Amino acid sequence: MTRLCSRSRRGFTLVELLVVLFVCVFLLAMFPACYTRQERGSNRVKCASNLRQIGQAILLYSNDNAGAYPRTRATAGRVVTPTWGTGASATNPFNADGPEPNDVTAALFLLLRTQDITAEVFTCPSSNAERDPATFTGAGTTTQPTIGPSNFHDVKKNLSYSYQNPYPNDGAVERKWHLDNAIPAEYAVAADMNPGTTGDGHNVLAVTVKSSNQQMKQGNSANHDGDGQNVLYGDGHVEWQMNPFVGVERDNIYTVSDGKGGNAQALLDSPYDLKDSILLPTDD
Repeated sequence: MTRLCSRSRRGFTLVELLVVLFVCVFLLAMFPACYTRQERGSNRVKCASNLRQIGQAILLYSNDNAGAYPRTRATAGRVVTPTWGTGASATNPFNADGPEPNDVTAALFLLLRTQDITAEVFTCPSSNAERDPATFTGAGTTTQPTIGPSNFHDVKKNLSYSYQNPYPNDGAVERKWHLDNAIPAEYAVAADMNPGTTGDGHNVLAVTVKSSNQQMKQGNSANHDGDGQNVLYGDGHVEWQMNPFVGVERDNIYTVSDGKGGNAQALLDSPYDLKDSILLPTDD
């Protein structure tokens, strides 16, 4: 007599079902975070590409201007206070009715007027910036000058990056400061916008090299939620930095150094010497 054996079948227990449910909920909860990290990483790469293109445009500009980096009208004196966002409607950035003297963003805007670069390059994808609506006519020559705006229409809306202040005071000139294609390789030329002092949770003057990672968010650009900033250096390379204490002397690239240890003095000032970066405008 043949005995037929049958193996008993059983379903999932309640505990097993709860474990499976927990795993599914956990994975669903993790997905947005993973996507956000991936999106942030992608934006950082695009942002770095923007700064690299700005660096290439600066180099081409300098090649056409005896090595000098972009700048518009300037003043001299023991005190030279930079400004930005002036004279956007002017058609010539070097005329008396153009941007005010010592305008940092007008200097940066020269790249749009003279180089093969688009307005999108000046907007970080992690920020809320929008493409400047600038249009130009003319070939940019002596006989056919470029006609168009002389500055970003709205710095807060159309610009995500800060540029080395190209307007030195007399003291900086005496200390041989210059901004041209002979600057040190590790000199910070541009970066995600200076966070300033009045933004939500940002105060670049409140951080030091000894600040904790959480405290350092105050001194990092707001473009990437205070996590850090992309920095363009004198040799043209771009690097992600988790704090603003980088560059030639590892002092704060968003503030003025006193040249004797990297103590932050101010935001609206001239660079101190050839080792000192002060990237403007601020996000205030």
